[in-house]
Amino acid sequence: MTSTCEGNSVNRIIMQSRLTYNSYVCINGVVNRKTRNHPADERETVERLLDAAERLFGELGYDGVGMRALAEEAKVNLGAATYHFGSKEALYIETFMRRFRPTNAERLRLLREARTESDGKPLAVEKIVDCMVRPPYMLGLKHPDFHELLARNLFMPPPFLHTAIHREMKPNLDIFIRALRRSLPEVPEDLIRLRTMFSMGALLMFSVKMGKMRAARNAKFDESILKELVRFIASGLQGTPAVPAEDRPPISRLSQPPRG
Repeated sequence: MTSTCEGNSVNRIIMQSRLTYNSYVCINGVVNRKTRNHPADERETVERLLDAAERLFGELGYDGVGMRALAEEAKVNLGAATYHFGSKEALYIETFMRRFRPTNAERLRLLREARTESDGKPLAVEKIVDCMVRPPYMLGLKHPDFHELLARNLFMPPPFLHTAIHREMKPNLDIFIRALRRSLPEVPEDLIRLRTMFSMGALLMFSVKMGKMRAARNAKFDESILKELVRFIASGLQGTPAVPAEDRPPISRLSQPPRG
């Protein structure tokens, strides 16, 4: 990832160690440029810090972990952690985004591929759902610690991450909502959005459980569970409304990032 920042704004962000969504892009670019110029052993240090942060932040949350504990878990000195990331907030955001953004990109790639194969026809709902949940599901199997972090951040993110998550997720989600609306013209958009929120909750909670079933799993088992999850979500999306439109909760309010 590359990014640019204008002159004094980067220095001010780094000196003050105050992180917002807009400053994340700048700091992330600084971190990545720094590590790209370092030898392999320093890149390994960064990866160990990120892996340790993924485990501890996922288990204990942002407030439950200090930089010293992160350095000890990664088996590096505290100075190295500060040198590479500058602050705990910067480390937290880099830890979350290193898997979150590529996963969102993979979801869109699968959807584009499916649209190309459909030759302009509306996609089957199960196909859309598969494109939506397969990348995060598979990621959770490969990196189970991340799914605990993901679930924590989608349900109760630290205040400085609210806007970052919303801005990262909304464009991605809107593309899937449009695809579902085309395939489900009889289901109101607000209900599709509500049911999509339900589906993400099911995916996250089950993926956390799956990540802890390592001894009992194999590729066939994992794929069969994914297919059942896709069928479950698709069935819910296609169902008739349970309550009249005037009695449904305001989806726009539910989908906004919390204030804090």
